[in-house]
Amino acid sequence: MDFFAHLEMPSLCLRDVRRTLAFRAAIEGAVKPGDVVLDAGAGSGILSLFAAVAGAGKVYAVEGDPDLADRLRATVARNGFERVVEVIRGDVRSVSLPGRVDVVVAELIDTWLLDEHQVPALNALRAAGAIDDRTRVLPHRYEAFAAFGEADFGCYGFDLPFPSHDWPDPDGGWHPLPFRPLCEPVRVFDADFAARVAPEFDAAVTVLPTAGGVVNAVRLSGVAHLGESVWLGDTPSFNGVKILPLGKVPVVAGEAVTFRVRGVRGGSRDRGVLSIERVGG
Repeated sequence: MDFFAHLEMPSLCLRDVRRTLAFRAAIEGAVKPGDVVLDAGAGSGILSLFAAVAGAGKVYAVEGDPDLADRLRATVARNGFERVVEVIRGDVRSVSLPGRVDVVVAELIDTWLLDEHQVPALNALRAAGAIDDRTRVLPHRYEAFAAFGEADFGCYGFDLPFPSHDWPDPDGGWHPLPFRPLCEPVRVFDADFAARVAPEFDAAVTVLPTAGGVVNAVRLSGVAHLGESVWLGDTPSFNGVKILPLGKVPVVAGEAVTFRVRGVRGGSRDRGVLSIERVGG
């Protein structure tokens, strides 16, 4: 067993206080006594346990990693919830459930829904009849934003325009990645999980530069809406902001520029995950 490789991400999510408490608040607001709940990609199992404490009659904790699933079964028993929480080892996109669920907790989200399986998983569950229009989905909505600007990709004496996470760095341990936005952030798409979400998106995004310069990068960010008053931007383990290098595009303050933004939610090595290019000019 490659021990830490299996446990690293669930451990980071578990220790991420802002992310975890936001999901707990959303679960407490959504789960009603006796509800059937699906925890899609259960990981450490903390969200399944929150659902059980909130009054769920049954929680299906689906986890694809066999070692994580075994550890999750032990965790559920250790905390006395084995009669409520049933651990299912399998891919949530193909797992067979006894029937529809009242609440699905699906935290399979990376920035812009690109790399993880939130959209394919929810679409597959909907096609299988496990979720429908009555199912309460957490999160229920995701907004994707882009800010175009200038990034300094100088690194150790070289120019290295490399896609990067823009992690917070309170202690100064990361090499800096300066980014100067030349336009206000613009919303690229708004995915509503109450219905099927198209895997591919293709949008024309027009921005009005607030300053002149050369756009050579875009800053990607997003907001996940968990409940009526519960939402999450980026946290240490969730939905991290990313800087993506672009071809150089000179811009003038007040003169609109349009970019074509195409991508695949859930990832696709064959078709490419994300493409951004200027339209005209």
